[in-house]
Amino acid sequence: MSSAQYLVVTGYRAAFLRCLFEGQVMHSVLEILLVTLKEGKAKKTGNDYKIYEAHCVLLKDDGTPGAVGVLNIPKALETVAKPGKFTAAFGLEASTFGDNAGKIIAVLSGLTPLPPGAIRARPAMVAEPAAVR
Repeated sequence: MSSAQYLVVTGYRAAFLRCLFEGQVMHSVLEILLVTLKEGKAKKTGNDYKIYEAHCVLLKDDGTPGAVGVLNIPKALETVAKPGKFTAAFGLEASTFGDNAGKIIAVLSGLTPLPPGAIRARPAMVAEPAAVR
């Protein structure tokens, strides 16, 4: 029995700990809306940097939006990250720089394009106005 099997935790913590101890990859479905380039000079080293950022919507299982945010795109995925829907793979790593130095963070490790129409959001339910009496 592994050390992960001795932990009794519920929800997202359990999934995170399983990935940490068992080395599994986490997957999410997301829609990239826009990819931007952030450039500058590192304060600490003075070196130039370029970071591609994807402005995304995380999609729930039913295709509806779950959250909106920005993902840093690793160099290996810069040519793949374009507007569209993807299955995104995430791995865990210990960050060595920035605000996350020394923390274990989820990092984008793969993007697989989804075919058009693969995920369709359910139509929003619109409540009928109450009848005026």
